[in-house]
Order: sequence, then C-alpha cells, then structure tokens
Amino acid sequence: MAIDKVKNSIVMKARLIYGFVFVLLIVVLVRVILLKTSDQEELKKAAAAVEEFVVEGMRGDILSSDGRILATSMPAYELMWDFRAPRLSKGSFFENNVDSLAKCMSKLFGDSTAEYYSKTFREAYKAQKGYFPVKRRVTRTQLAQIRKFPIFELGRFKSGLIVNSIYTRVTPHGNLAGRTIGSCNKNGAQVGIEKSHDNQLAGVNGKLLMTKRGVGDYYPIESYDGNIEPKDGCDVITTIDVEIQDIAEKSLMDLVIKNKAKFGTAIVMEVATGKIRAMANYGDYKNTGKYSEDYNYAVKMRLPPGSTYKLASMIAVLDKTNMDIDDMVDLKDGQYRVPGRDKPITDDHDMQGKHTIREIFERSSNVGVMTLVRNTYPTLDDEVVFTSRLSQMNLDKLSGVDLDGEEPPLFRYAGDKDFWSRSSLEMMSIGYETEYVPLQILTLYNAVANDGRMVRPSLLEAVKFHGKIIETYKPDVICSSICSYETIKKVREMLRGVVLKGTAQNINLDYCPIAGKTGTAQLYNKGKVEGHSASFAGFFPADHPKYSCIVVIGRPDGNDVYGRTLAAPVFKKIVENLYARDRDLHTGKDFDIASMKDLKQLPDSKDGDRAILDRLFSVFNMPVGNVENSQNLFVSTTNENGVVMLEPISTRRVTVPNVVGMGLRDAMFILRKKNLKVNVVGRGVVKKQSLPVNAEIKGGEKITIELAVN
Repeated sequence: MAIDKVKNSIVMKARLIYGFVFVLLIVVLVRVILLKTSDQEELKKAAAAVEEFVVEGMRGDILSSDGRILATSMPAYELMWDFRAPRLSKGSFFENNVDSLAKCMSKLFGDSTAEYYSKTFREAYKAQKGYFPVKRRVTRTQLAQIRKFPIFELGRFKSGLIVNSIYTRVTPHGNLAGRTIGSCNKNGAQVGIEKSHDNQLAGVNGKLLMTKRGVGDYYPIESYDGNIEPKDGCDVITTIDVEIQDIAEKSLMDLVIKNKAKFGTAIVMEVATGKIRAMANYGDYKNTGKYSEDYNYAVKMRLPPGSTYKLASMIAVLDKTNMDIDDMVDLKDGQYRVPGRDKPITDDHDMQGKHTIREIFERSSNVGVMTLVRNTYPTLDDEVVFTSRLSQMNLDKLSGVDLDGEEPPLFRYAGDKDFWSRSSLEMMSIGYETEYVPLQILTLYNAVANDGRMVRPSLLEAVKFHGKIIETYKPDVICSSICSYETIKKVREMLRGVVLKGTAQNINLDYCPIAGKTGTAQLYNKGKVEGHSASFAGFFPADHPKYSCIVVIGRPDGNDVYGRTLAAPVFKKIVENLYARDRDLHTGKDFDIASMKDLKQLPDSKDGDRAILDRLFSVFNMPVGNVENSQNLFVSTTNENGVVMLEPISTRRVTVPNVVGMGLRDAMFILRKKNLKVNVVGRGVVKKQSLPVNAEIKGGEKITIELAVN
C-alpha cells in the first residue's frame, strides 16, 4: 500500500513536469509564430525608422586682408509641415485657424498674399502631405515669431511643424567684390574665390545614425560606431582691401552709368607683391538693362588692348636698339602704308616730319610706333624676334592669378602661316590682332613699376583653421627682369610724360604723380566695328610706385569713346581717394607746421590718448607746451599763441570726467573705467555729455554722449 502511494506520487509529479514543459513548448511555439507574422511587421517599422544622415561640415569664411568677413555661413532654418499630425484633423481645428496663420505668414515675409498662403496650405492639407515645404532660409528671429503663430504655437508634435537647421552663405558687405568673392548654392561653389579655393573652404561631411520618434523628429544614436564627425573648412584670407574695393567700385560705377557703357572693370594691385587690393566689375552682362557685378570682366573679357599695348612695343624697340627717348624719328607726311591694306594709317592729331620717341609715345602716335617697330624689326626673321621678345615679357601666357576662369591671351607668333600676315607686325605693335583680359595688361604695367620684376597677381594671402594660420602665400616671381633696367627707366619716364604733357594731361595730380598710358580700341564683330573699349593703365606715385591700376570701359553709348575721357578719370578718382587714406602715398616734402608764418592757425586737435597725440604732434612738427605737467594717459588740448597746451585728464577720481572734444574710442575707455553705462548718439567727436563734469559717481550711472555728426 505504501509502495502504491509513493508510485502514484512520482507519476503525478512526472505528469506535472511534462505538463509544464508542454505548456512552455506551446508558448515558445506561439512566440515563434508571432515573430514570423505580426512582430515581423513591427521590426520592419522599427528598422525603417532608423536613417543615416549626412552632417554637413561648416564651410570656412572668406576674409579681407585685414580680417573682415567677406563671406560666411550663417545658420538658418527650413520649415516643413506634416499635415498628418493628429491634432490637425480633430473637428474643424485646421479650418478655423489656417486663415489666421496665412495672414501672419504673409505679414512676416511679405512675399505672397494671405489668400495665396491659405489656398496653398488647404491644398496640402487635403492631400495629406507629409513633408510639405513651407519656407526656406528662415532666420532665428523669424522662427521665434513663427512658433507663436496660430496652429504652430501647439509645438512640433501637435502642429506637425518640422524645423530643419541649414546653413546659408551670406556676404556682410553686400555685393562688394561680389563676382570676385563668388557664390555657392545647393550644387556647391560656382564661381570666384568660392570655387577657386573650394578645396580649402569646404568642410568634410560626417555621418550620423538617427532614429525617428514622433512626427518628423529624429534623435541621434550616439553609440553607433559608424558615426563620423564632420570637419570644418578653413578660412581663406584674401588680399582684398575693403576700403580700396569700395573706392574702385564707386568710381567705376559712376562712369559706367553716366556713359551707359556695356561694362567696366577696375583692378588695383600692390606693385611689390602683386596682391590684388581691389577687383571691381560692373555691367549688364545678361542684357537685362540692369547694372550689377554679375561677370568678372577683369579675368574673362578678352579685348584688343589698343594703345596700352604700345608700352610692350616700346620696350621691344628700346631694349634692342638702346635708343634714347629724345632721339628723332621721321614720320614724313604723317601717314603709314600698312602692307596689304588699301588705306594708310593716320593719327587723330596731325604729326608730320621729325618727332622724338618721347613725343610719339606721349601723344600715342600710331604712325610713329609702327615706324619705330618696323625700322627695328624689318625682315620676317626680325618679326619672329619681335614676337619672341613679347613672349619673354609673358605676353603670350596667362597671368596665373589664383582665380578660376582666366581667359588666355590671343597672341600671334610671327611666321605662323595660319595667323600671321604681312600687316600683323604693324597692327600688333599698336594693340590690334591680339586680345587680352585687363589683368594680363596690368601685370605688364606692374612689372614696369616694379623695376622690371614681374610678379604673379594674387588674391590669396593666407589660410587659417580655427584661428590659427596654417599656410601663407608669398609673392611669386614670374620673371626677374622683363628687360634691362635702362629700358625700364626710359619707359617709366615716358609713362609719366603721358600724364604731364600727353594724352592724359587731364588727370595730372601735383601731390600724387601718376604714370600711365591711355588706350582706345575698336571692337569688331564679323568684320564690322561694334563699339569701342577705352582704357587707362598705370601706377602711382610715379616716383615711388606703391599701386598699379587698370580701368577698362567697354562699349560706351555715345561719341565719347576715348581712354583719355572715360577710363583715365576713373583712374584719377581712385588715386585721389586712396591718397586721402594711405599716408604711404604722401611722397612729397613732409608737412611742417613750425615753418608756417602764422602759427596761430594751428589745426584743432581733439582730446584723448596722450601716446597717439604725441605721434601726431611729432609727425607734423607742432609745438607743444606744458609737457612735464601732463604725463597722464589722457590729456586735453588747447591752442595758445601757436602752441598746443596739454592738460592732464584724471581717470582715477570718482567724479564724471570731461570727454567733450574726444574721439569715441578714448571717451568710451575713460567713461567705462569710471564704471559708467554709456549710450552713444551720432558719430565723430564728442560735443555734449548728459552728466555734468566733476559730478560724484557712485557706480552704474547712465551717461549719454552726443557726437558731432548725427
């Protein structure tokens, strides 16, 4: 009996175990089946919610030579709308609020009517669009306002508003040097410095795995090993000087508009280094009737140089013959019969008989230059030597500027059966049957200003990464000497003579001597004259050149088509403005106030920084009094009987100082040192302050200073 009970107990336990195992197997089986069916769909959804995103590397800035930003990437926002958001479909919520939203959007952006916005939103809602584009390039301020608009005020989950961060390229100085700086769009860098130096500016994109949670919201999976960090691009420091660029653009713009020219360009280059300080372009390239900087004529518009090319011809003649510029040349009846041409060449101004080489160049005589070149290179073999000589001056090559798209010159080699004719020597000597972009001609003139040393034009000064300079660019010498130094001295004297006594007398400046050459050329299309180009190329100051410059005006509308009256005045205006801001151009006798008869006429000097004032008084040799008793950091000044008297200004006393007569920088320094909160009105020197002088200061008081110009 006892055995049976034990036996039954064992059987019962075995049955329970088998039953449990059986149930467990059933559960496992059901789970497997579910995984194969319903859960598989969920897994697919989960997998679909994970995406790999490209994380854009920040593009570097383009900077001026003094570090000012010319182009930068600014954060902006792209707005998308998921109309499938649950809250939108509840009752008549969407219909009741969409018109109010449309009015707000229209008022904020002003690009479309409220009716248009409303109609567009309704159509997208009806179609249940899931990723509908609302607006691109939205600023942070605009986004803050949009988040308070009807519907969108519900937040991203309930309203369906999707905000994507994007970067947009902006130019803080507007269209200044716009075509030279270039542009970027969704397809990448297109033109200008943006394109030429894209490999330095462009960052390296990274990758980030993201998972989708909710409507249009993605969150990074930071633990994923396949994530790649983006790398920022480098900043490019250009040679562009913002002030000089502004001067060149405004000077050029006025002339182009006044004469209804098709286009104009002006380039300012630093003689010793080849650094381009300004490259201005202005015209109607697309024939829209509206002027803008939409094409880089400086490096892409190839034109016959006309009489500016006579400089190269004279170098080729003088270097071979060693003639003196006062040697006489017989022009006979003032006509030159070019081989193979029916009509003889004559000058606009009558030049017959014997004239010096100097006079031929100064008056830009075509007959004289042709005669000189043919006398120096009479045979076909000599013609080969002539074009070889021009080639040695780099006139058959690109300038090599670090900017994409420079057009190569059209250059004819003597003896070339397909392009060289009996008249080519004469026509080429005066700037025809050849074409150049303006920068290539300027490179020649810059070499003459640089004592014969030809340097490659450059727009790139340095590259930096996160504030640290990683690469600098030094002047690149193309040719150590384009001709003998004796020839350089001769042609520089003749270029100066053009402005003193020749075709450019109208731009002579006594205080800043200019040397250069005018040029006028006919532009042909299918054998017919189709307008003119007017140019002036040169350098200044003539005795100690710092800058070279070329101005070209293309296809002016009217009878005035000459380099003397169109391009040269622009050149002069650039020189005048640069002279006012660059003391290096003041090469004449130092200004000495002490030598003036009436010492009572000393110029007024503002109060301020003692060290700066001391330098100015020293430069202009101004007599100064009460020096020993005025050793403070800041001083006030008064003019007493031809002597500038100094008085100390204390910054230590806890009373309101007198800042009237100071410049803004000095006034701000002193007032802030006194722990005052400063409000500034106007510009210039301080003419009025709101707190009385010597009033007690407790700290934190507000003071308003009014400057001379409002």
